[in-house]
Amino acid sequence: MNLLALRKPQPPLTSSLSPSFAPAKILPLLCRGIREVLLLACLIGTQARSAEFALQTIYKFFPASSVGVFPAAWLAAGKDGNFYGTTIGYSTGGEYHYGTVFKITSAGVLTNLFSFNGTNGWYPGGLTLGKDGCFYGVTANGGSDFPTGDYNGTVFKITTNGVLTPLISLSGPNGYSPFAPLLQGRDGLFYGIARQGGGYGFGTVFKITTNGAMTVLLSFNGTNGANPTLSGLTEGSDGNLYGTAAYGGSNFYGAFTGLGTVFELTTNGILTSPVIFNGANGSNPWSGLALGTDQTFYGTTRSGGDFGLGTVFMMTMDGALKTLLSFDGTNGARPAGGVTQGRDGNLYGLTASRIVGTNWTYGTVFRATTNGVLTTLAYLDGTNGRNPVARLILSHDGNLYGAMADEQKNYSLDGSAGSIFRLVEPPNIISITSTNASVTLTWNSFTNGIYRIEYASALGAPNWTALTPDIKAITLSSSLTISLGNTTERYWRVILLP
Repeated sequence: MNLLALRKPQPPLTSSLSPSFAPAKILPLLCRGIREVLLLACLIGTQARSAEFALQTIYKFFPASSVGVFPAAWLAAGKDGNFYGTTIGYSTGGEYHYGTVFKITSAGVLTNLFSFNGTNGWYPGGLTLGKDGCFYGVTANGGSDFPTGDYNGTVFKITTNGVLTPLISLSGPNGYSPFAPLLQGRDGLFYGIARQGGGYGFGTVFKITTNGAMTVLLSFNGTNGANPTLSGLTEGSDGNLYGTAAYGGSNFYGAFTGLGTVFELTTNGILTSPVIFNGANGSNPWSGLALGTDQTFYGTTRSGGDFGLGTVFMMTMDGALKTLLSFDGTNGARPAGGVTQGRDGNLYGLTASRIVGTNWTYGTVFRATTNGVLTTLAYLDGTNGRNPVARLILSHDGNLYGAMADEQKNYSLDGSAGSIFRLVEPPNIISITSTNASVTLTWNSFTNGIYRIEYASALGAPNWTALTPDIKAITLSSSLTISLGNTTERYWRVILLP
């Protein structure tokens, strides 16, 4: 343990500490304030770099609940500061067991907005916030011919108070079984991908107006890709659409075969020669692409790479692809949901599995730099999540949020059927200032995060005293000025509460 002594009137102490990750959520930065004469900061060394973030579950779905089960698609952030998502519906949950749309606050208060009944959709995918303030989404099954026809899926609009309007029921020739979120382009139209159907049966790229007029832009033929799985579209700075197909390309000989592709498509349906995965550079990209601040695309493949267990890759706007890292099993395997760029510029994602010895376990949460340095942030153990497939989203509060559901629709070890979670940066005390009668602590925080300030007279004290009340943060930085009274020495710590 290092002690840094600062004598007045030098500037406030600033620390770049990365606290340890513990079952109690956070091991915080400790500081000791000595009136008038000296400020001492105690910097706790890290046990592992995974200590830098806490995986914080804010809601769990259970089979007996009426709000649905298995939130398999990524969340969407609303203008009201809340998050909106869907559950796919699977034998239980929701009014009709065909899936739901829900709203959840960052504090974990969930409201069921809508239950699908089959005719208006079944097995909903991710949502997209439209420019009109409504959310737009797809269902992989259901539709106007449910339950007697093919019920190939739907596209719908829903308001933030749960009023749903079906826009179109898919027919097969225009694609069917869409799941990935739609993209609203600069032109105001929505663009999406269907996993199957179209001219060759291997899926389509389509566009649709806000009143339900649909146009097929591309039918996958196997050579240019086939059967996109969770892939949504990303709009590049050139205005074109970029996406992935999980199959097709190399070694394609029929549905759900081949190693996958990355494609570029204009908004009027002109396809650029796709990037073909060959196994060595990855294979079977389930998810779409993330456009980084450097105008480079980033993504993951489900398999392939040096160990056959998946990769993180980058691709320039002109189609040059580079593998950043290969998962080896011990650090994760089979990433399905792609990556999201955090506010620090790094890439964050989840792997659906991990290998421990000879056993397949429940996956990981990871961070990767844009030059391929991997850090495991959390190991999933079946209670804090298992085998996730959805992408993280970066929230307005600076944290990463996600929905966690097992890809095989298995229940977690505690009986839950999925969860909503956030990846939280622990509180670092970033400055300490002292006067004759008080000390002011300032730490990084996030909106609506609940923090507790505790103190003790000695660093090794078995019991710490909490100041009351706890502090609810309203910005990305929080401060508290504390009267010292006649205290001559005191240690301080800031704890993020669950």
